[in-house]
Amino acid sequence: MAKTIHTILVALLLVMLGTSTASAARGQPHNEVPVKGTVTGEHEVDRPPGPDGWIFTSSGTGQMSHLGRVDYSLEQASSFGPDGVISSTGTITFTAANGDELVVAQEATSQIVGPGEGFTLEGTWTVVSGSGRFTHAMGSGSLDGVGDIPGGEALFGLPDGFAEFNLRGEIAYDASNRTNPLR
Repeated sequence: MAKTIHTILVALLLVMLGTSTASAARGQPHNEVPVKGTVTGEHEVDRPPGPDGWIFTSSGTGQMSHLGRVDYSLEQASSFGPDGVISSTGTITFTAANGDELVVAQEATSQIVGPGEGFTLEGTWTVVSGSGRFTHAMGSGSLDGVGDIPGGEALFGLPDGFAEFNLRGEIAYDASNRTNPLR
């Protein structure tokens, strides 16, 4: 009888330790996994270029690993450097169909293509916040893109005034976290 009680107590203790370890790990990022995505949407200049630069926005849809189909919104401040290269910093918010969000900060350089009809972009991104399973996400990677400036000749196979952005990198997140208040 004492051996049976001892066996039950040991089993109960092991279950409790396993549960507390799993609970402590919940909400913390897991191992990094590759992430990639492509989004396409309309873009516009919210403030015309001036001595301090301009604000560029873009929004649309796309596909991203670990998020599935996403809506995105980008806002960045851009300015011409002395060498004619455009420097930009801003954020991109990716929203999954279930409402989970992944927000990245991005830094990029761009060049105008043709006589002011399009642009190419290259840069980096870093996760700055998220919600749901991306609440404690971490990660970084590269960013590239192309865009057609509205009102000109369509470039890159995009409709007039559209941009396409590609992201690659690695993220770590807790896929079991279901704390998104939108659900």
